[in-house]
Amino acid sequence: MTSTKNKCGLNDPLPKNTTDDELYSYFIKNIYYGNLEINGMKIKVFTTPFEDNRMQGFFHLTTQTQKKFEIKIRMKEPRAYFINYIVPMIKNYSKCPNCEDKKCSKIKVWTKPYKNKKRTKLLYTDNLYSYIIILEKKKNEMYIISSYLIDEPRYLQNILKEYNEYKKSS
Repeated sequence: MTSTKNKCGLNDPLPKNTTDDELYSYFIKNIYYGNLEINGMKIKVFTTPFEDNRMQGFFHLTTQTQKKFEIKIRMKEPRAYFINYIVPMIKNYSKCPNCEDKKCSKIKVWTKPYKNKKRTKLLYTDNLYSYIIILEKKKNEMYIISSYLIDEPRYLQNILKEYNEYKKSS
């Protein structure tokens, strides 16, 4: 399997030869049935509509929709192999303020308005990878809107700027 990289519980990404069935099995076991919570609220995923016998939430975490030839094509993205970052980031972010690991950049958490709602974002970044989870509150539950590998340097700079602005205002 993979070796633990840090005290946050984050492992290396899943191997690139991980099949779609293995990814979906991981999603069902660890995320859908994972009893994840943040601030006392259950974290859920979108279940409908189903495509290819897989619930919608899975695609939000592993693919990006490409529109070509006037039809939707789901492309497996590199972010699919980071699906194993979601659970440890959610379970361990609250330990970060008390963590004594000076080399770790910690999991950053903030809330930002989006349309008429507020979204909570969790960001982990190190020398190798930057990964973000986006959650949105609906009633008394949080839904994973998306999560993905940040692989564009300017995009990471914008996300860090957003986080720093939040930090200054709170």
